[in-house]
Order: sequence, then C-alpha cells, then structure tokens
Amino acid sequence: MSNILLDKPDTELHLKTLGFDRVLAYKLWCYRNGLDTGLDKSAAQRQAEIDLLQREVEQRDPDVSPRHNAHRAKFIARIFKGELQDETVSDLLFRIRAIYNNLDGDPNAQQALGCLVLHVEKYGDLMRPARACKRFGHTVVNTYIAALEQLARNHTDWIRPVEDWRPNSYKPAHQFYSLARHLLAQYDVPAFFDTAFLQGNTPKARQEQAWFIHVGMGQNIRTAGVPMRITKRMAHLLLQEKRSYHTVVQCLRKVQYVAYGGNPKSAWEIAHGPLGEGFENEDFWETVVHFLANQAFLERSYINPIIDYIRNQKFTPQRMPQPDGTEIEGPPLHPNFCMKGRSINKLLRQVDVWHQELTGLEDVELEIWASSGFREFEHVTLDPRLKRNIQWTVHELITSQQLYAEGRIMHHCAGSYAKRCAAGERSLWSLRALDLDAAEENQVQEHVLTIEVDNKKKSVVQNAGKFNLKPFGKKHLAKQRKTGNIYLHLLREAPTVMRLWMNREGLSHG
Repeated sequence: MSNILLDKPDTELHLKTLGFDRVLAYKLWCYRNGLDTGLDKSAAQRQAEIDLLQREVEQRDPDVSPRHNAHRAKFIARIFKGELQDETVSDLLFRIRAIYNNLDGDPNAQQALGCLVLHVEKYGDLMRPARACKRFGHTVVNTYIAALEQLARNHTDWIRPVEDWRPNSYKPAHQFYSLARHLLAQYDVPAFFDTAFLQGNTPKARQEQAWFIHVGMGQNIRTAGVPMRITKRMAHLLLQEKRSYHTVVQCLRKVQYVAYGGNPKSAWEIAHGPLGEGFENEDFWETVVHFLANQAFLERSYINPIIDYIRNQKFTPQRMPQPDGTEIEGPPLHPNFCMKGRSINKLLRQVDVWHQELTGLEDVELEIWASSGFREFEHVTLDPRLKRNIQWTVHELITSQQLYAEGRIMHHCAGSYAKRCAAGERSLWSLRALDLDAAEENQVQEHVLTIEVDNKKKSVVQNAGKFNLKPFGKKHLAKQRKTGNIYLHLLREAPTVMRLWMNREGLSHG
C-alpha cells in the first residue's frame, strides 16, 4: 500500500485502500480494534490503520475455511461447556448439542468431540445437515455432523492430534475421508469403510468401525473378526475396491462372489440383494454364493429370485391353517435344503414354478426372437493332435427351447437368458465340433462352448464350456466334472475358432 494515498484527505479513497466498500463496515472494524470511529483522520492515523490491517493479514491463517464463522464458533464452544441446553438455537447448533448430549457420561469423549467440532468448523466443510450417503436416505445419523460423534467415540484410538488436520479437498466426502484416516489410520483404508460412521451408534456400526481401525493400522481384514470366511483373494480384492457409496457388507459380499469366480458385473446384483444386508446363517449362504458364482451363464436378474426362493424354502416359517380357521406358524418347507448336488437348470425351473404359484401364471409360452444380425460361422481344419478333420460351427440360439436345450447339454443355465435375448440385448451362440472322418452314422456334433454377445456393444461378454469350464481352466476341474480328454482338447482349441468368427463379425472382447 502506498504512502502517497495518505496525503490526500479523501475518505473514500482511504476506505478503498483498506478494502472496505461501506462506511459502516469500516467503522465496525475501527470499533473492534479500539480505533477512532470518526471519518476525519489525520495522515498518521490513516497510516496506522493501514499498518494494523497489514499485520492482521500477515497473521491470518490461510487454511481457514471460507465457511468459518467466528460468531457461530463461540456458540459451539459454549455448548461444549454445558451451556445453551434449554435455549432455542439454530438447526446446526441443535444438532451439535444433540451429539454432545449423546456422549453424556463420557466427559473425555465430549472433550474430544468439542476439539473435533471446533477444528472442523474452522478448517473444514462438514457442518452441513445434508445426507452424506444417498443409500442410507435422510436420517439424523446420515450426516457428517453426526459422523463426528462416532469419531469422538473412538478417541482413545486417535493416533494424531486433530489440530494437525487440514482438508485437501473442498468436497465434504473427501474431507471426511481425510479426517477419519488422519485420526484412526496409519495406512490407507478403502473409501467404502466410511459408511461405518454414518449409521449411528449401533452394534453393527461399532463393529464396522473396529474393522476400519484394524485395517487402518495395517492389519489384515481376515483377522478383524468379520463373521464371514475371507480368503486371501477376497482380502486383496477388498483393498482394491474403489466404490465409496456402498456399505461394508455389500463390498464384502461383492468380493466374495468375484473371488469364487463370479462375473464382476453380476456381483453388485448379489451385493444389493438380501445377502448384502448382513451375515445371518453365513455358513449356508456362503455355499449359495459359491454355487451362483460358478454359473457362468446365469443371467444376473435371476440371482436374487434364486436367493428369495432358497430363503423361502429353508428359513421362512409356513402359515399352517387350523380346524378353527386360525393359522399357526410352522417350520419351513425344507429346513435341510443344501446346495450339494444341485443342478442350476432344475433350480431355475423350481424358481419359475414358485413364481408362477405366487403370481398365478401356470403356463409359460415358447419364446422366439429375431436374429441378432451377426452371421453364423463354419470352419474346417485338420487337428494335428487328433489327426482328424474337424468341422467347427457357430450357431445362434433364437428360441427359449434352444437355450434350455443348450443348458441341459452343457450343464449350465443358458435358459435364464431368454428374456434378454428376446429383448435384443444379448445373443447366445453355440460353438460345436463335428468329426468329418468318423463314419456317417457316428457323426455327432459335440457342443464345446457357449458364447454370450452384447449386441449393442458388439462384444463377447463371456464364454463357458460344459459345467462352466473355461477353455484354459484347471485340468482337475474337468476330471471332477466328468469331461473326457477329447472334449477338453476341443475346449482348448475353441478360442481360436471363436476368434476367427469374432474377427469376421467385427466383435470385440467385453
């Protein structure tokens, strides 16, 4: 600021030099700093005011949030002194008073909360009453204000002073992510764990917060006491999970399904269903997840109907009518229901029958749909190992009967794709092999591979052989599933033929 301006008795210019656009604001500043509030100032007085303002600017903390309100902070401090208990206050102060009172009986936690709230009010932007996670809806505990209470409840596990925290983002979600890890974690913790602090002070929430701390201190989630058997692959996948708006249980269920070989795109279907809500009867439901993950051609929309059916059969008490017209609660239909030896096709039929009984639809018509527009394929080659001429063909399946037949032959659930094929979203193809050198009466097409195509994206989404075997999967699985060596050889040759067909039709791998 130039001293030349001080030689001009121009009050308006002096106010602009100080940065005030109104006389009232200037007078208020003078009053707060013990200065003369008049406008007729000498050059020396004006210079003293400029010097004072420069010192204030130099002392000002550059990290202070633009939302910081010193007047509001004074009221917050009074709340944490036990004052303002009966007075009418603003919505924000009411919420802060509520979380302070929630910790009644734990003065150390109240003190920690006071430090936390005042620091966040000054430097952060977590004082908004808006919901923090859309999945939890509009509840009192689903706010970052309420989440501060949960951080304070864990104050004995804080590893750094709250005063050292500064936000590295303007977004509240990112600020809370940073704050929680500053206080409770030596190592990074996936963002979805933050939902543990948005569910109030429930046993489930406290348990998940303990898992957060366990992982944050560098421990393996497998030793955190999670009521689910967690494999090494599951633990690895969990730490790679990037989604921040799913619950801890949902993410655990998702990686469980993927670790057992399930399609990642179908994994959220199971995570968002009943199994994404908790771990009740986990030993049994783990076998269901394992079973479903191994059904490569199970259309994702069937996953939760299957789970609903199984739960109804094994766990849901039946209503039993009595002679007097009343009903009593009886045992489930099949309390010993298990997945061992289950056939996916038979299970799907049982699910369909159950749904028909529920809806009253007894008859299901044969569905026929138009071709996808991709062409079928034929390729003849001499197989050097078999020393036979093999005719490879790729056929499109365009009726529900063909899909169910393919499923029966291949021992997977291609039949569940009927609706999506009829809608034109997907098309299923059967890759088959025929030994041209065999006697005519012995020539039988071998179904080798079933292929799923995303018609709109023009990409092959997945493919699977008999019993959901993969072309380059483990040999011992093929033996366990009673496939012969010739079939296993054809299965390993199938991707080469499939690639020839894909190149001709302009298909990519999804």
